[in-house]
Amino acid sequence: MKSFFRLIRELPIPVKILLLCAMARAVSFFAILAYLPIYLHDALDMNGATIGYVLGVCLIVGTVVSVYGGYLADRFVKVHFMIALDVVLTLLYGGLPLIGSPVLVIGVLLAANIASSSMSVTANALLADLLPSENRAKVFSLRYSLQNIGAAVGPFLGVWTVQAGQGGPFLLSAGVIFAALLPLLVFRRLFTGAAAQEAAARREKPEEAADDESMNFREVLRVMRADRRLGLFTLGGILSIVVYGPLLTYMSQYLVTVESRDTAYQLVAYISAANAIVVISTQYVIGSRLKEKTLLRWLTWGTGAFVLGLVGMALSTEAWIIVAAIVVFTIGEVIVVPAEYMFIDAIAPDNLRGSYFGAQNLVHIGVAIGPIICGFLLVHATPAAMFAALVALAIAGWWFYVLGCRATAPSTATAVGADAQKVNP
Repeated sequence: MKSFFRLIRELPIPVKILLLCAMARAVSFFAILAYLPIYLHDALDMNGATIGYVLGVCLIVGTVVSVYGGYLADRFVKVHFMIALDVVLTLLYGGLPLIGSPVLVIGVLLAANIASSSMSVTANALLADLLPSENRAKVFSLRYSLQNIGAAVGPFLGVWTVQAGQGGPFLLSAGVIFAALLPLLVFRRLFTGAAAQEAAARREKPEEAADDESMNFREVLRVMRADRRLGLFTLGGILSIVVYGPLLTYMSQYLVTVESRDTAYQLVAYISAANAIVVISTQYVIGSRLKEKTLLRWLTWGTGAFVLGLVGMALSTEAWIIVAAIVVFTIGEVIVVPAEYMFIDAIAPDNLRGSYFGAQNLVHIGVAIGPIICGFLLVHATPAAMFAALVALAIAGWWFYVLGCRATAPSTATAVGADAQKVNP
């Protein structure tokens, strides 16, 4: 605990600002997420299927376009790009209650998802720029804990603001994003000072600086496509996030088929609470122990926790068994999330860090895929088949992690100043 508080005290002011902004944006996002289906149904008269398509398409498009957002983060001063994205999000969320056209609402939600995904990618790259390598896993873990606190608080605030009017959660989110924008504006010189130091360091490597300035988006994509480590780890991340990303969604789908509606609601509440408590209480403790040289070992333990947790959930719907299984399962999530960031940070060239994090952000496609797979199996097979499929996906994801950790750096990446280090299993 002493090392934790020492780390907090020693963090640069820009890093502390980014951490607080990450929590604020999580509050904003989840305040809307919990309310959005209700809003689309009541205000725009969309049915359940249409709402699902709208939210799913917006998520997938935002995730895919964030690859280009990562490229833009590498081309511009990252803090300036974040400020621009925050301004866009504030305007979009603040203006959403004023729009009555379903088509325009879908367009706004699509733009908001693109901006939000690009913001996440840029923040990852900027954090990595501002931190020494030995502290990055710790800070990524701390940020994930803060984001989960925001995810726990956001829905309650969103429900509370509904009393102020139908657009209350949107106005709350716009206000929270604007509050997160202010410290970026006030202290932007601290961020730009760090960016200037990074630029000066690059000028000491003329070949890297030249490549950084001359590479267009297509060339950046070619470099990333040639890096088998990035491709394999991204595939592993997509399969893994299918398992842990939509946990509440597929457990809700499962429980309403095997229990009464009231019991299902109660068990989902237990699952949500247990997941949040474990993440918040253990994320830093575990994340601070992740080491680059033993990353594959940690990922193996994380996958094992997924498998054990899924087996426990499949065995019984007794509340204490479900909660115990969720605790074990969530340990896997606590390990895998920072480990993925740590691996991508280790293989990313300094001048392409935003682009690499943008590619890694594609794993969130798995959040949209998971409920589709589970819903299909629950309708056309059995609950046991759903859990068996999730176990298989977790193991397949681990195997791609193994291949990614063992793959060698591509010569193409070396030509653009890549860090050719390899994460050892």
